[in-house]
Amino acid sequence: MKKKKLHVFQLVLSSALLILVSCGGANKMINDAGTIAYEVSPTVLEMKGDSVEVSVTVKYPPKFFNKNAVVVVVPAIVWQGGSSAYNKVTLQGEKVQGNGEVISYETGGSYTFKGKIPYKDAMLKSELILKSTVSIKGKDAIPLPDAKIADGVIATATLLQNEALAIESMNQFQRRQVISAESKINFLINQAVVRGNELTKEDMKNMKKFIADAEKDPNIELKNTQVIGYASPEGPEAHNQSLAESRQTAAQKAIARDVKVEMLGTAAGEDWDGFRQLMQASDIENKEIILSVLSKYSDGATREAEIKKMAAVYSQIAKEILPELRRSRIVVNAEKQGKSDSLIIALATANELTGDTLSIEEYLFAATIAKDQDEAAVMLTNASKIYPDNWRIFNNLGCIYVDQNKFADAQQAFANADNLSDGDKSVKNNLGVLAVKQGDLATGLEYFEIAQGAGSEVRYNMGIIKVKEGDYSSAVSMFGSNATFNAALAKLLNGDVDGATQTITKADEDENAAAYYLRAIIGARTKNVDMIVSNLKVAIQKDPSFRERAQKDLEFRTYFENQDFRATVR
Repeated sequence: MKKKKLHVFQLVLSSALLILVSCGGANKMINDAGTIAYEVSPTVLEMKGDSVEVSVTVKYPPKFFNKNAVVVVVPAIVWQGGSSAYNKVTLQGEKVQGNGEVISYETGGSYTFKGKIPYKDAMLKSELILKSTVSIKGKDAIPLPDAKIADGVIATATLLQNEALAIESMNQFQRRQVISAESKINFLINQAVVRGNELTKEDMKNMKKFIADAEKDPNIELKNTQVIGYASPEGPEAHNQSLAESRQTAAQKAIARDVKVEMLGTAAGEDWDGFRQLMQASDIENKEIILSVLSKYSDGATREAEIKKMAAVYSQIAKEILPELRRSRIVVNAEKQGKSDSLIIALATANELTGDTLSIEEYLFAATIAKDQDEAAVMLTNASKIYPDNWRIFNNLGCIYVDQNKFADAQQAFANADNLSDGDKSVKNNLGVLAVKQGDLATGLEYFEIAQGAGSEVRYNMGIIKVKEGDYSSAVSMFGSNATFNAALAKLLNGDVDGATQTITKADEDENAAAYYLRAIIGARTKNVDMIVSNLKVAIQKDPSFRERAQKDLEFRTYFENQDFRATVR
């Protein structure tokens, strides 16, 4: 019986000693935690893209890491009221059977952790804490002291203004519009006599009506009449020039009774340009050979000689082409005064359509002089009912909806424009703008890549995405020479403080509070206290939310105790 009790006592004693040793091993690691060394990059955490990336190297000294220990390390960004953890890392002593990274007891060792987590606004004032627990021989884990290893998070990239640029369709509205009517008088070969039937043709009647209507319309002013005489390119060039002059004079006399405005006469001579156009439009056999002669030779006589060598073809040319070139062109020019702005606005916003309907160009112009975006949307909505097949109207309507954050309406308008235009690149750009505005960068980038060539706006928009992705070098390239807030921000994020300073100075951003805040950050990076304080004052005056941000913003960390800085942000 005594022997049995002795065995029980020995077992209890052994267990107690084991627990004591185990706890002692953990306690030693806890007590020696201050000897652990840390290297962190970056030393102050910074948001890049939409994440906070960090690299941490932990160095354990010799005689620290218990051979039976399992240490679980969890780096975390901690702020008041919350935290976000990186992936955990498991380390183990030499006698532990497991998959963790082994740290030697005798020589110590190190491990490097790299990871990233999504950025949150609360991280602006935070710390990077290394949380660890240690377990000896599978016992309950005991926490090691937390280690603060970095401050965080600089989030200057969040100042990016989501100003992706839409491309509106330009209107061709002209207040004073040049209008014209054209007719012609044909002549027989080598003659300059106006035949009576030439003055009764349909195009001549239309020209006379144009003149009569213009004379009655107070908004139309007849300006002049051009009369140009031509000759077909056959025979001596000097003869043809004289013939063209005679035809111009004859035509001018023939219409003098009906045309009372100033006449401007010109003799064009041999009409090789007209010959080329008629040949290209004809179905004459071997016409490509004829056209090649025109390209090869510039001298009229040589051209004529080469063409006449093709006798069969030339006879067809003489029958179908040359008679049309023996003529005088008559062009009556007038200037039409457009509607006033007030009338255009009234018609564009009318609830009911009237007989005086605006043209497409007038509707597009009306939207540019509307008192606000709501009125412009009404105008283009009305226009879309009258011209439902015009993609430019829907495109510009979509741009207005984007500005108003009416994304569903914008999507429908751009979809209509995309279908009607057969995928115009400017519409693709605008679909990309809409995607970016809604936070879908991947779709936005796809549209911008398709839209390449639509305008400088496309590259600028790709620059916006590159900043959001954290690719600041590419963003700077995409923004090019644009002097905007975002272009200056990209240069600053890319480490070009001087370039950022020059760009924000050139930018037209006097009313933009963020521009002054950016200048203050530049002041901090260049150690210019006056620049910090003066610009922060304006930024806070224009947008009081910058006061709270500046109090936390680690861009100003070396000035948190500066009296002038504190007075500015308190």
